[in-house]
This record gives sequence, structure tokens and C-alpha cells, in this order.
Amino acid sequence: MRLFSPAAVFLTTLLSTVSLAAYDQNRAGAVLKAPEGDSFTSVTGTFTVPALTGNDRLSIWVAIGDTLEQDVVLKGGVHFASNALSSFVAWAPGNETDITSQVPVRARDTIKVTVSVPADDKSTGTVLVENTTQNRRSTQTISVPASADPSELTSLAADWFVQAYQQNFDLPRVPRFGTLSFTACSATLASGQTVGTTGAGVFEIQGTSGQIYSRTTASGNTVTVTQI
Repeated sequence: MRLFSPAAVFLTTLLSTVSLAAYDQNRAGAVLKAPEGDSFTSVTGTFTVPALTGNDRLSIWVAIGDTLEQDVVLKGGVHFASNALSSFVAWAPGNETDITSQVPVRARDTIKVTVSVPADDKSTGTVLVENTTQNRRSTQTISVPASADPSELTSLAADWFVQAYQQNFDLPRVPRFGTLSFTACSATLASGQTVGTTGAGVFEIQGTSGQIYSRTTASGNTVTVTQI
């Protein structure tokens, strides 16, 4: 699986100045930057799985990002592909681990994801995925990808995203998910402070013609993405 991200050029601006929007052809959501000199040790969010149909693919995830370009991201969430739902964890660009046998997923289930990285040792991270509707959960400890140097990771970004993805280099299309809200969102800093989503920068889905296909808001402890 490949995540399609033609708008990476906007990330530095988004993460260095809060409350701005970046644009991407296949994802919408929010990114909260840690204060200067601080980092995130835990990020959490809860969402209800939308009723999806068709062959288009979608990923809904919560994460801690480690660089401005977010090419190293510890995350967990839900995939929709081949008209089926699954749950997963990953420390991208490393391989994903499918945890559907432990955390099965159905439309309208409530999913809570918590990702954690110690402030003093970033060689491993932990992802907890809970299906609170079915009372199923999985906690996975993941080693940092071999291509990443733990001493250089920053844990500077808290992420809540809805994202289409591609396989075999095909151009992704975003399935109709309506409105999706991440609720009970919070992020804990190495300094001990816990914050919500207020001040996060937002991503919007933008077509090749320039038309905007989403409207994202982030405030309090909620991120809401609405297709338009």
C-alpha cells in the first residue's frame, strides 16, 4: 500500500504556522504541532466508522508524526478496501500489521486509537486500537523503521486524518464518507501538558482542477471532516 501525498510541499508552512490550511488530492484532517522544544508522547482520538461501499479505498487514522514532511509516522486505525473493513497499526514507512483478527470492524462501530512514544527512548512506540462497540482491543509495540534514526525523531506532530490510498500506483479516489468526526481528541506533551486540537492546521481535499472537496474544523477536542 502507498499513501499518495502530492501536497507534501505545503507541510512545512502548515506545521510552522498554526490555523492554516494545506491541500492534498486524497486526504483531509488536522495536524497539531508541538511547542518549540517540546514533543508529543501520546495522541488519542475516537471516531465512528462510516458506512462505505464500492471499490474506492479509505484509511482513517490517528498518529504521531516525526518530521515536518511526516515521512515517519506511528499510527493506527481502520482501512476500507475491496468492500471490506480492517484494522491496522504501522510505523510508516515500515510495513503495516493487520490486527483485524483481534479488532474486527463493522460500519458504525466506535473506534478509539491511542499512539504513544516515550520522550527519552524513541526506538519503540505503542499503538492501542479499541473497538468499544464490540469490546475488542489490541496493543502493539512497534520498532522504529530501520531507515529512521531514533535519535533524530522529533514526535512534533499530532495527526487525525481521513485518507484515500493507492495500490499498484493507481490514482486514488476518495469514497463518499459524508461527515466524519474525531472526538475526545487529546495530545500529551513530554512536558506533561495535555492539549486538544485548537490551533491545529487543517488539510483539505483538492482536485486537480482546484476545486475543494472537504471542509475541516479543529477546535476543543474535536476534528470534523465534511465532504462537500
